[in-house]
Parts: sequence; structure tokens; C-alpha cells
Amino acid sequence: MKAPHRSALVIAGFAAALAASIAPASARAQRNQGPGPDTKKALVTAFRGDVEGGVKAADEIRNRIQGEYSIKVLMPISKKNIDATLLQSGYKPDSALSPNDIKELAKLLSADEVIDGVVTKTASGYRVATRMFLPRDPNLSQPLVTVESNNFGDIARQVVDEYDRARKQIPDNQACENAIRANAPSAAILAARKGLVSYPRSTLLRLCMASAYAAAKTTADSTGPWKDSVIALTKSTLDLDKTNKIALTLQYDAYTARHDTANALDALIGLMNADPTNSTTREQVIATLVNMGKADAAIPTAKQLVTDNPGDPAYARTYWLVLRAAKHYKDAVAAGMAYVAADSAAADSGYFQRQIADLASDSSYAKAAELAAVAAAKYPKSSTFYLLKGQNERKAGQLPAAKASLERALAIDPKLPGVSALVAQLSFDQGAPDVAVKLLKADVASDPSNKERDAQLIVSFAQKMYQAAAASKSVEDYRKTIPIAQASEEMNPSAAAKFFLAISAFQVLATTSTELQKSKNCEEYKAAGEMLTLVSTNMQAAVRSAPRRPSRYWAPSRSSRRSSSNRSRNTASSRHVTIVSHKVPRHSTGDLLALTPPCPAGAADAPAGRRDERGSRTQGPVRPPRPDSHSAAPCSSP
Repeated sequence: MKAPHRSALVIAGFAAALAASIAPASARAQRNQGPGPDTKKALVTAFRGDVEGGVKAADEIRNRIQGEYSIKVLMPISKKNIDATLLQSGYKPDSALSPNDIKELAKLLSADEVIDGVVTKTASGYRVATRMFLPRDPNLSQPLVTVESNNFGDIARQVVDEYDRARKQIPDNQACENAIRANAPSAAILAARKGLVSYPRSTLLRLCMASAYAAAKTTADSTGPWKDSVIALTKSTLDLDKTNKIALTLQYDAYTARHDTANALDALIGLMNADPTNSTTREQVIATLVNMGKADAAIPTAKQLVTDNPGDPAYARTYWLVLRAAKHYKDAVAAGMAYVAADSAAADSGYFQRQIADLASDSSYAKAAELAAVAAAKYPKSSTFYLLKGQNERKAGQLPAAKASLERALAIDPKLPGVSALVAQLSFDQGAPDVAVKLLKADVASDPSNKERDAQLIVSFAQKMYQAAAASKSVEDYRKTIPIAQASEEMNPSAAAKFFLAISAFQVLATTSTELQKSKNCEEYKAAGEMLTLVSTNMQAAVRSAPRRPSRYWAPSRSSRRSSSNRSRNTASSRHVTIVSHKVPRHSTGDLLALTPPCPAGAADAPAGRRDERGSRTQGPVRPPRPDSHSAAPCSSP
């Protein structure tokens, strides 16, 4: 029965009472003479399933109860009163009601117990599955019997016989529930155990006992193994009634308290399957699955909510968020679009940020940039969307557009964290390392706290430039690396900056050593001396302060691993180092100086560490040779 009909049943209650008051006098007299003050009323409506079979089964069961029970003990609510109430509610007589609607009808008719069932037509007759439940909650349910027969009289006999046995648990169940209300779980457990002796198949008593153990966790009995007892009782309940929601709920709580995630999840899914039409339960299940990190398991349920409630923005949003939690980004983007189609007001800044993030997570950077552009147009004063636009344009390879977007973000918020560094990175990516360094120097000038980060970024530029130089084997490429590494060292000294500064200078010397021997140009000697100074002053410091040996870039090959004695006897011999997967000639710094003729008198002093006129190692700068010295050939001015 649908929700509007429930309210109709409530309205019909007064009408049904009025109809009863004007019933024939003989019927009223018979009824008044029959039931006693303690007579219980049983409600049996038409069973669901096969229409004809459902009506016949209910009629036969009512007749059987009326014939077998004393009216002082139990009486069925007449079909006449049931049909009158249904008619007043806008229903046809003999309507098959849902359990919740039967609950409402039972309240109107003051029923104490309900017999409910489902009838299925079979090849040989009918299959009838029955249960008893208490009107206050259809989940307080006791399965009766499932009978297959083509004789409804025989079906009714078996159902009522089991119903008679099941009713024996009701007084003990009432005592158990009263004890729980009185905060006496031990007394409740004793009452339930007593009732189970008279009716071992009882689900009501098992549920009450499990509830008593669950209640004990907040009393002096909480030290007992209440979780294990609840789990054991609910398992035996579910063996008798596999869709009992109360048992599943208690079991879920106990497993959760025991931190048994796997079994808690099984109980939760069982709870959802027990009542698939209950949207509230499904939402709870979805939320719990997502919180447990099981968003994938919640997707079918969330999707079914959307299917069952087309156009409902709340369920569309739930489905979208579940897909996001499950990291199904492509599907999440489509679900997000469906959500704002159902509710245009939902397209706020948070929606755009989530959609952009999901597109980027799906590697759809160009689409993410396009959506960021839409968001930036809607929120022109927000730097966030220009930043997101620039980041995704960069990942999509749209470097000029990315730089323009990031510069627009900085124009809105000059202190936007990290954006100056990102613009510098874009400048470097576009082949302008000098511009990149200039931007980073300006960034440090405006906020000195950024110097460590920006210096590290410049070192990364130097590393990439060195790797490119190693690949091209171009001395000019090595020279271009030096000022970049120097900029990092000046901004914030580091072992990495020293290393790339020294190794780049070393490669310039190693690559030009042959030509330098033939040259008589003093400026070339001076430049070589400057390179040597960079090597000698930075490499040792880099090695000493580096967390690990920089062998990736400067590691002797196996052929160069000679003993120290051999090394001392062969100081001028040629060796090799492995530089980024290729070999270049290697000389010691002393060897390189030995290959470099000194400048004539009047030229700049040679670098520290040169050999003197006799070939001995000196401390500090070496004085230029006297004009009459024959130890070195004179060189021409440039």
C-alpha cells in the first residue's frame, strides 16, 4: 500500500468504528456475549502473491482460528470489518497489503497479532509461506510454516497448528521486553531462556535475548562476552528467518564493536537485501560502505536508487559521490552532469572543483581545462579556477595557454602559493631557463621563505640541462648549465647545486682540453682557469655535504680503478668517467692545468692549485713566470 493510502487508513479508522456501532443488533449482541476482557485479536488479511489463492488461504485460516479457539482466548478480526476499513480507505475488499500497511490496519482494528503470508501457484497446487508478527513492528516476526497443497483447508490446519505453538512464546517475550525496559538485562535473558524451552523455534525470544545482551554493554554486565552472545543468537535467528532486519541490525552492531569488518559488511548487505524498497536503509548502507572503504560495493545500490527515483537530485547526488569515492572518475563525471541537470543550483564552485579533479584523475586534461574555463567565466574573481585551468593546460601540452592562465591567477592573487614557481617551470619548459630563474629570484625577493623551494627548482633545471648536454656532447650546452647552477647556489647553497656547477665546469674543461693545448689566447686560458676554480671549489664540498655519492653522474669506469701507487706514477695518464650513460675523457684537475700553458707577464694570476715553473704543486695563486722564463711558450694577445 502506498504512503497516501496509509493516511487514508488512519482516516478510515473512525469510519470503521462508526460502521461497527450501527451493525445489526443480533451481531452486536453475539459479539458482546463472546469475547472476554483478555481475548486476543488476530488479523489475517488476504495474502500476497496469487490473488485467488491469497484470498482463499486467508479466509480458511480465519475460519480455522474461529473454530479451534475459545472466543475468551482468541478471535479473528472478521473479514467484514477488514473489508469495511479497506473500503473507507479507498481500497477494494480482499486487497493484499504490504507488511507496513498491515501494521497500520492492525492499529486501526486493535489487533494483537498478525498472520501474514505469500501464496505462489504451483503445478500441483499452491505453496503458502506464512509468518506471525507483532503489530507494532513487522520485523518482530516469527516464521510459521511453508505448505504445498491444493487443499486450502489442509493448508489452514497446518498454519494454525504452528501458530498455536508459536503463541506460547508471547508471554515470556513480553516479560523479556519489560525487563529490558527496566534496565535489567539479566532478568530479560532468563525470561527468554524460559520461553525457548516451551518453543525452541522462537525467533522473537532470540531477538529479545540478543537485545538484552546488547543492552548489557552499558550496564554492570558489560564485562561479559555480550558481542559473542549477540552474534550467536542472531545467527540462529537468521537460520530460521534469513531476512529478519532486527537480527541483521544487532549482528552488524556486534561485528562492528568487535572490529570484524568483513562480517559487519556481510550483515549490512544482508540488511539492505532484506528490504530493497527502503530508500532510507539503502542510503545508510551506502554511507556505511563508503566509510568502510567499500565504495565499489555501494555502486549498484546507489545506481538502483537513481533508477527507482528518476529525476530526484538527492539520489543523483548520492550516486555521483559514491562513484567518486570508488574512483570511477569517468562515470563520476557523467553522473555529476546528470546531477546538475536535475538541480541547476547544484553547479556551484565545489561542483566544478570536483568535476575538474575527476577529469584530471582520468587524464582528460584538455576537458578539465575547458571546464575550468567555464568555471572561471562564472567566477571571474576566483584565482582557483585560473590556477586549475593553467595546471591542466600544462599537462595537456598547451604551454603558452597555461602560462597565460597562471599569470591571470597571479594577477588576481599575487600571493597564490606555488604559482610563481609553476610559471617559472613553464618558462623553462618553453626553453627559457634565464626567464625562469629571473621569475624565481623575484619570487624570493617578495617572500624570502620560498628560497629553499625555489633553489631546489633551479637545481632541477640545472640537472635537466646537464642531462641534455651529456646527450648532445656540446660544450656550449655544458656552459649554459653553469649560470643556472650558480643561481641556485647563490639563492640557497646546496650540495646538489655545487655538484652540477662543478661537473658542468669539469665537462667544459675536459671537452676543450685538446684545443686549449694548441691555443695561445690568454682569454681562453683565463676562462679555463675559472672553470678549474669552479671544479676545485665546488666538487669536494658537494661530495662532503651530499647525502650519498653522486655516482650517477660521475663514476669511474672499471678500467680506471687503479691502485693509488699506480695512480701516483701515472698522474698524466688518460682515464674515463661514466657520465649519464656515456663516457667522456677524464683528467684530474692537476692534469688539466698541466695541459694549460700559463699566460705571459701582466695576465691575471693563475687559479689556486696550479703547478709552479718547476712542476711542483703550489699553495695559493701561482705568480706569472718571469719574461725570461723558458718553461712555457709565450702566447699572443687575443
